[in-house]
Amino acid sequence: MHSIRKYFLFVLWTIGLSLNLSAQSDSFTSVKIRLVNVERDPLSQFPFFAVTDTSKTSYTTDEWGECWIPKLSKLQIQIPDDMGKVLGNDKLNAINEEFVIQTQISQINPISITASVNPRLATDNPYSIQVISGKTIAKMGAQNVSEVLQNQSGVLMGQDPSLGTSIQLQGLGGQNVKILINGVPMIGRLNGNIDVSQIPSENIERIEIVEGPMSVVYGTDAIGGVINVITKQPQKIGSRSHIKGFSDQMGNHNIDGSVSQHHRINADLSLGFDINLGRQFFRGHDFQPETRSMDWKPKTRIYGDGTFFLKLKNLNQSVRYARFYEYLLDRSNAEYNLVSITGYNNYFHTQRQDVTSITDIKLNRHHSLRFQNAFNHYTREKINVRRNLVSGNEIITRPEDQDTTLNTALNLRGLWEYRSRNKLFNTLLGYEVQNEFIQTLRVRQQDPINDIAIFGSLEYNPVKQLNIKPSLRIAYNSVFGTNPLPNIFGNSFKLAPLIPSLQIKSALSEHLILRGSYARGFRAPTAKELYFLFVDINHNVQGNPDLNTEHSHNFNSSIDYRHSISNDIAATFKIAGFYNEVQNEIQLSLVDLNTNLYQYINIGRLNSQGLSSQTQLFIGNWDITLGFSWISNESQQDAQTASRKWNVPQTTFNLSHEFKSTGTAVQWFSRYTGKTLGFLSNGETYEIENYGLADINVTQKFFNNRLLLQAGVKNLFNVSQIQNTAPNTGVHASGGGGTNIAMGRNLFLQCTLTL
Repeated sequence: MHSIRKYFLFVLWTIGLSLNLSAQSDSFTSVKIRLVNVERDPLSQFPFFAVTDTSKTSYTTDEWGECWIPKLSKLQIQIPDDMGKVLGNDKLNAINEEFVIQTQISQINPISITASVNPRLATDNPYSIQVISGKTIAKMGAQNVSEVLQNQSGVLMGQDPSLGTSIQLQGLGGQNVKILINGVPMIGRLNGNIDVSQIPSENIERIEIVEGPMSVVYGTDAIGGVINVITKQPQKIGSRSHIKGFSDQMGNHNIDGSVSQHHRINADLSLGFDINLGRQFFRGHDFQPETRSMDWKPKTRIYGDGTFFLKLKNLNQSVRYARFYEYLLDRSNAEYNLVSITGYNNYFHTQRQDVTSITDIKLNRHHSLRFQNAFNHYTREKINVRRNLVSGNEIITRPEDQDTTLNTALNLRGLWEYRSRNKLFNTLLGYEVQNEFIQTLRVRQQDPINDIAIFGSLEYNPVKQLNIKPSLRIAYNSVFGTNPLPNIFGNSFKLAPLIPSLQIKSALSEHLILRGSYARGFRAPTAKELYFLFVDINHNVQGNPDLNTEHSHNFNSSIDYRHSISNDIAATFKIAGFYNEVQNEIQLSLVDLNTNLYQYINIGRLNSQGLSSQTQLFIGNWDITLGFSWISNESQQDAQTASRKWNVPQTTFNLSHEFKSTGTAVQWFSRYTGKTLGFLSNGETYEIENYGLADINVTQKFFNNRLLLQAGVKNLFNVSQIQNTAPNTGVHASGGGGTNIAMGRNLFLQCTLTL
């Protein structure tokens, strides 16, 4: 045993020595440089030229804005004229030299990581991905993801007093839009929706939106598209910390702060961590102050996350733990009798805990690996009490009026990406294992749903201007699917339908790209839709264990123009169209009028189609964005009801200007949404009138950007409620009246101190 231990230590010492010699050899022959913009942010995936005498070699930075180049004398950094200019000394004098580049290329050609292993430029990606940068989020003064997305064309928002904010992409919403944080699916859907207002904006690096089915890569719930929230990573060497306070006229009082450390141990090893803590308090708001119930419920949120980073030459490792808590109070109106005055309170306690480990390994220039393992825990506790409004005493009501929802998910993903030497092929292979468990008082079945899938894609570039990417996903599911070989595997082996997709990208010119795609969407029934049971004197709602999966056919096309005309002028223009056809749509329908039985069935049908365009101009210190979208939907609840058709036009106009001499910036964000339909939980619809929203604010920098003051007006046009035609019948339905859009005109002040 002793000899074996000695042999094992000798092998480890030999490997370590060889790696050390290899690193020393690399350090003698090459040096690492870092390209940053004028704000010292890394220029990821930035192409440039290292020039020595008359020879030129092309290099590209990584996601940290770094790149290894040969260590030669008289070395200079030179970049193409349309990408900007090098500020200061452009000669390489020392290892880890940092070059400041004044450019707008990162604005018109951002990088994305969704559905990929390595970061990809927008012009290189076969998917059409919209990227919202952290700088844009900061300009808005947004406090959560909901406030960010409301300024994006083609994204429709919905407000629920108790369930929060829901979204729609390409006319599809609810269970058909997948929300990710660093590529990990969020859990805890209520009525099919993830409340995106529960995602604080403070620690967001960027938001990536992929419209259209992403079922090949992300499986179920991705028929309408994917929204991937990317959190910040410590990228600047040294320490960074900040504290921020926010207050507005409506009773929002928020405070958060962060501490970040990033240390480079040597040329190959970096360590870092990032800790964020915050609290958001909202006192509630009601359009009729004399009533006890509130249109916008009071809530308190406490959240925090911590991330540890390890970066080696060929390996990036991060481990993140995040926790979120929300307390929401829903009060009924007062009830009077001869003895006392009473009211009912619903207390909702929501908790989220997420642990995520992401490992990126670059074996060489051609092979890359990513392993992503995550565990998510979600609970929502409802406590209903009867409160004596005179004495303040509270009594818990019937057991059937209380409920606790427990939702856990284990998600394991692995990706391998291969890029051929001649750039002819780009292969992606992956696996995904998901175990999801949900438990409530009204869900009969307690068994977890297991899903195991393998998927892959092959990008083929027959010529430089053409990219063809077919993809396929094969999945096993423990609840649904069909058995291809029942005589061999019995009844336990069930394969979901094959999910194919095809993307084609053609570079018509240096600045003009044409994209077209077909994808088959896929969504599995949830545990609630399968096993829900809520029967009392007023309700008869049941799940359906015989539900089939939803399928969709999606066609997308777009023309994308991006051009950095000079150091001060850049422009992008995109026009896109889509068509969705959802089959076997799952809807809650009235199936028995005599017993008032509502049940989830597969008869529903939904088609959506639309056009959108977006123009961005960067002229000096001016940023201008103009967007337009038109979505046409047709829905049929069941075989007995008629089809409903409606069109939703939407425009957005965003403008910002920075006065460099004074450190002052002015921002304007506006959106107009045309007449649309809202849906109740029983499938009934109601009409919502058109409305327009606008925000304006001013940001002032002090003390070398260490202190930022931002003040402005949200909802300048004072929009609050829009009248609707909601019926007063049906399960969970409410009477006609107003639909909450916003809380009215709202003054705010935000202060950020960087230490």
